[in-house]
Amino acid sequence: MKMKTITFIAATLTAATSLTQADTSWVNKIQPLNAGAYAKMPATKFLYKLSWNGTIGAGNITFDFNKKDKRYPGYHISQAYGRSTGAAYALFPYNFSMTSFTPQGNYKTALFVADEADKKAKTNTKNEFKTNGVTHNSTKNYKKKQQPRVRKHLYKLPNSHDPLSAVQYIRSQTLSNGQRLHLSLHPFNTPIYAQVTVLGREVHMGKRCIKLDVKLDKVDYATMNLRGYKKLQSATLWISDDANRHMLEMRCKVKVGIISGDVRMTLQKTDRI
Repeated sequence: MKMKTITFIAATLTAATSLTQADTSWVNKIQPLNAGAYAKMPATKFLYKLSWNGTIGAGNITFDFNKKDKRYPGYHISQAYGRSTGAAYALFPYNFSMTSFTPQGNYKTALFVADEADKKAKTNTKNEFKTNGVTHNSTKNYKKKQQPRVRKHLYKLPNSHDPLSAVQYIRSQTLSNGQRLHLSLHPFNTPIYAQVTVLGREVHMGKRCIKLDVKLDKVDYATMNLRGYKKLQSATLWISDDANRHMLEMRCKVKVGIISGDVRMTLQKTDRI
C-alpha cells in the first residue's frame, strides 16, 4: 500500500467509479465558488493519524488552515504536510507538503504548490488558478538519474479547487440531508470530478456529526471525458455538526494491486494558531 495513495485520499477527500464515461454533461453541474452558509474557519491546526484497517499506524498528516503572512497581504495561506511512519515508512518512505493561497474573502484558489518525495523520485507541482482555467506545471526528478518528467497543460474549468480549498468549501455549505455537491478539483497532475453526498446525521466518535459520501472520477483535460479511478473504491467522511465543522474522521476502501483494505484518517488534536 503506497503512502502516496493514502495521502492523496486524505488531502482530496475522494473515492471512485471504475468505468470511462464519454460524457461531458457533468461540466454543467460544477458549482460556482461562492461562499456558503458558514464563514471560513479561524486559523486552526489539525493533526491526524493515518492507519491501515484501523489498527496499523501508517503515517501522520498536519493541516494548517487560513494563516496570514505579511508577505502575501489579502490572502489566507493553508498548508498540509506529512509522512509515512513505522512499517509503512520501511516499505514506502514518503513525505509531502502542499500550500494553497486563497483570497481572505472567498474560496477561489490563486495558487497551489506541492512537493513530494518517495524512494524513487522527487516531484514539484505548481498549479495557477486563472480566469481561463488551471495552468499545471510539474517536474519529477528521479533519484537514479533518469530523464526528468515534465508535464504542462491547461485545464479549462475556472471554477476549480485545490485539495485544501475544497475541504473548506465543502465545510462552508449548508449540507442538508440528501444535498449533493459537484466539484472540480485539480490537486496534482490530474483533474478530478468529485460528487459529495450528505448521507445524514449520526453520532460518531462521541459527537454529533454530518456523514458524507464522496466519489471521484479522473478527467481527461483534453477531451473533458471522465475516466475511472479503480484504486479508490469508496470514501466516507464525518464532520462535526456544529459551528466548527471540524473533520473528525475519513475512511476509504482502497485497492492497490492485490492489496485491499480500509485506510483511516482520524483527528488527534486541534489548536488555534
